[in-house]
Amino acid sequence: MAYTGVIGAAHAHAHAAVQVLHLHDGHVILRDATGATRAATRAIIPAGARHEIVTTTAATGVMTFLDPTSAAGHAAATALQRTGGELSDVDTWRAAADPTGAATSTDGHTPTQRHQHPALVQALTAAPNLIGGPMTLTDLAGRVGISPSRLGHLFAGQLGLSFPTWRRWTRLQHALRQVSAGASLTVAAHAAGFADSAHLTRTCRAMFGLTPTEALQAIGWDNQPRP
Repeated sequence: MAYTGVIGAAHAHAHAAVQVLHLHDGHVILRDATGATRAATRAIIPAGARHEIVTTTAATGVMTFLDPTSAAGHAAATALQRTGGELSDVDTWRAAADPTGAATSTDGHTPTQRHQHPALVQALTAAPNLIGGPMTLTDLAGRVGISPSRLGHLFAGQLGLSFPTWRRWTRLQHALRQVSAGASLTVAAHAAGFADSAHLTRTCRAMFGLTPTEALQAIGWDNQPRP
């Protein structure tokens, strides 16, 4: 997912994607989970890192949310690791996006995407068909012929996300697509496996720092009724 335009403040949240921030004008004030704040025009924020956009100063630019399973997501995660800093620190996020080359491999080689375990690939392929139901780790593991504990370790080790976090992120994306297509929050919540619209709203705020309506309006969604 990508958003281009005015960058506004957002409450503390942690999403299940690698976020790349690149401003054309102005700057933002980022805050990490320890309370450290820094002005930034570029940043790479790892999946699962709690952060907040405290304030902005005439900030416009691009925010891209990269699937951690993708080549782009892997490259961004590699850039973070190569800074040598703590992944939860705002200084690491800024250093990873430094255009002078702080995130470039010291041996001159381009990072390659790590191959995913076949069982994890099968699980990621099967999951969309299970979104509306319980979608437990046990059920998913049974479908791909692996133990739940092993599959859980693959999610954490190869995606950098726990299975519950990844499941919430997948469901949230499905629900937002439903709402943008015209469904009510309640219908979208149930279709995505949430208990109700309040559950959907809490999850959206936790992962984006915004309500579903605010998140969709930020990317240009028009919720006016049609004749």
